[in-house]
Amino acid sequence: MIEVEQIRKNYNGNQALDGFSLQVARGELFGLVGPNGAGKTTLIKILATLLPPSSGAACIAGMDVRNHRNAVKQLVGYMPDQPGLYQDMRLREFLQFFADAFHVSKHEQPAVIEGALSRSGLTERSDAFVEELSFGLKQRLVLAKTLLHGPKVLLLDEPATGLDPIARLELRQQLKQLNAEGMTILISSHILSDLEDICTRVALISNGKNAADADGNQVIQLAQPAAARVHEIEVLGSASDAAKAAASLPGVKVMHAEGSRLVAELTGGNAEAAALLRHLVTHGFDIVRFDYRSATLEERYQKAFGVKQP
Repeated sequence: MIEVEQIRKNYNGNQALDGFSLQVARGELFGLVGPNGAGKTTLIKILATLLPPSSGAACIAGMDVRNHRNAVKQLVGYMPDQPGLYQDMRLREFLQFFADAFHVSKHEQPAVIEGALSRSGLTERSDAFVEELSFGLKQRLVLAKTLLHGPKVLLLDEPATGLDPIARLELRQQLKQLNAEGMTILISSHILSDLEDICTRVALISNGKNAADADGNQVIQLAQPAAARVHEIEVLGSASDAAKAAASLPGVKVMHAEGSRLVAELTGGNAEAAALLRHLVTHGFDIVRFDYRSATLEERYQKAFGVKQP
């Protein structure tokens, strides 16, 4: 679905991409990781037709992004790392504006907008102003806007940055659902635990080139999530008290609790993880971190990019 071959991009003599290649299969949820300045954002902008490559080829559904820009735009939904928002618009007006911009027909717009509000859980806030939303709800709105025209490919640049743990879980659930419905998704992120949870494969990029892990793999194949998953949780206060509350929830086994950090094994997937998180919050615990343990990807990332173990 996405094919990138020896892409290069120069900015005033600086090489942002230097021969990077990538292949993402139709219906795949694919991750892209690398240090700051590695070229991730530049690559995604090229795929979204916002930047022309200096050389090389980039195709989506067999169409070159330079020669078939309009057709590619119809297929692609793009969510930048810092999306712009019209703060003085009401949510429904905001979606109406972009439905027009995406050339959604007037006949289809009411149903499309209502569907977007419902899917993002924003129906009851549809008459609120954008500026009244929390950061997490604004991200939901931006994703809803990105999906208005029914794209087949979703390009996401650091979509979880700044989100609280519950919002990150909800985002992962939504991306999994979209992928289950057949959408191809390419996601760039520094949050490796999120990618470990949702992606089938992850590509490594550094200095605009394909990078490799210690075993020489430029693309890391991720195992499917197991029935029982391990979560690392950090709280403000006593982890022992939080462990008692966590253990009272069916399907949760506390493996370790010390200081402000606990490790719990959880039977199930994202829905059960969200239930545990809400359970802790409703019992009065302030959650600093709630991560699906992804030691394999983190360790391979550290070795690939020379990051020392903590």
